[in-house]
Amino acid sequence: MQRYWPILAAVGLIALTAMISARAETGVASIRAGNHNCPHCVLTGADLTNQCVKGGDLTGANFDSAKLVVACMSKANFRGASFRGADLSGANLADSKLDDADLTGAILVITSIKGTDFSRAKGLTQAQLDGACGDAKTRLPAGLTVRVCE
Repeated sequence: MQRYWPILAAVGLIALTAMISARAETGVASIRAGNHNCPHCVLTGADLTNQCVKGGDLTGANFDSAKLVVACMSKANFRGASFRGADLSGANLADSKLDDADLTGAILVITSIKGTDFSRAKGLTQAQLDGACGDAKTRLPAGLTVRVCE
């Protein structure tokens, strides 16, 4: 049995990769069809440019390495979501819920974060915030600042 272990592990990895890919395609299709609710969706690497999930429930969704350029994401629930390495350039995250969301390596260039509470978000850096804009209601972790949107 030990000599078959590498083969079984490889087959298992291929099956897992296919399952994740199928779940990502289902989630992307759902959002493109106008469904704003997709809790715990796997959207890893998805291109969701110009898509809208305004006011949606995306609790725990995985947006790692996703392209969310100019996406309408305001007033949505992203609690516990992962945006590791995601491109949120020009996206509107105003008034969204991001408690325990992971923004490690996310791109926030020209991203609107007005009224958004990032105080419990993970992986957020000043370099990321330097490209975004917020307002007096924007909440950030201690020591971080954001410029005001004009």
